[in-house]
Amino acid sequence: MSILMRTASQAGKEIPRLAARFTPETKKVAGQLNRLAIRETKGDKMFYTFPKATPEDLKRLTSLKMEDTYKRTTWTNPKDNKVYHLLEEERTKDKVKVRILDQDGAFVKNADLKPVNIVIFDSFFSPRGFTHGEMMETFVRRFNPFANVERLEHKKGLIENIKYRGRLPMHLELKRFQELEKKMEKGKSVDFISVSESNLVDASDVIKENGKTQQEYVAQSGLITELRPVFESIMSKGTRIFEAAGNERDCAKILVSDRLAIDGVEGVGSLRHGKIASDSCSRNSVFTQHYEKRDFKARLVNDKNGNPTGINITGLFGTDIPLNWKTKRIVNHNFGGTSYATPVRVAKLSLAQMMEGVL
Repeated sequence: MSILMRTASQAGKEIPRLAARFTPETKKVAGQLNRLAIRETKGDKMFYTFPKATPEDLKRLTSLKMEDTYKRTTWTNPKDNKVYHLLEEERTKDKVKVRILDQDGAFVKNADLKPVNIVIFDSFFSPRGFTHGEMMETFVRRFNPFANVERLEHKKGLIENIKYRGRLPMHLELKRFQELEKKMEKGKSVDFISVSESNLVDASDVIKENGKTQQEYVAQSGLITELRPVFESIMSKGTRIFEAAGNERDCAKILVSDRLAIDGVEGVGSLRHGKIASDSCSRNSVFTQHYEKRDFKARLVNDKNGNPTGINITGLFGTDIPLNWKTKRIVNHNFGGTSYATPVRVAKLSLAQMMEGVL
């Protein structure tokens, strides 16, 4: 039996079977990407030497410069596990021309990709340093540099950030998604939404509720009754919403992120060494369908003379962010959790969608 077909009840067990409230194709692709993520977190990484690349392609593939970093990516086709390197040649509002190379760097074909539109719901305001939202945006743009990425800010401007310090108030979250919904009603196109903040609910009392499922129990909590029709309206337009499964030390199975009780919202948990991380919550296939790597570290990127030129936070080859007063304080810091797994999965799925039918 495949490890993806077993049920997980505790941390350290394999990824659970997916729930029936998602389409067979959605579950199939999630499982394929989960298997790839397991390989990555087990240390089964591919190091490419590009023996068949042209000198020009090789220069682009091995450049550490940020301007080159965000014009390339490595994509593993989840259907057959074949590896391809994609190089951006030209970009317009509606189209990205890419040069596709195989795993060894040999030319395969040119292709036109239609960019998807990704919205990141997070905090992007801080007078002191690099924000969590900027981190999420970096992960999306590195794993899928060909997507259009837009911010949906928790709190807008200095006044709201001073007035609502700490955790995002429920009424403000509702307002933000209502604003987005109105824009979509007027024609705004959104393909994916990445939500990195989770609100954990203790669903232990469901055991005492006769005839009520855990999902139904959580769906009655807090903001969800008001947020559900807004999310349902957004998803009815073809938008997929991804929510971090939540983090809690030695997270119990009864702790779940409340937005995941809304049908269609897809949960993203985190992996460590090929297993579900102990602090990854919503550990139930009804709520969490996707899993990605948990742990990352900010490292300096040095030029050939050993001089620092930028910072890498994604673990992908190249420079992710510049080295400056905002970012230098995160160097050598470890970070991670389901909030980081979420934009990675959104980026991978969005790229797979853009590559559909190309190879």
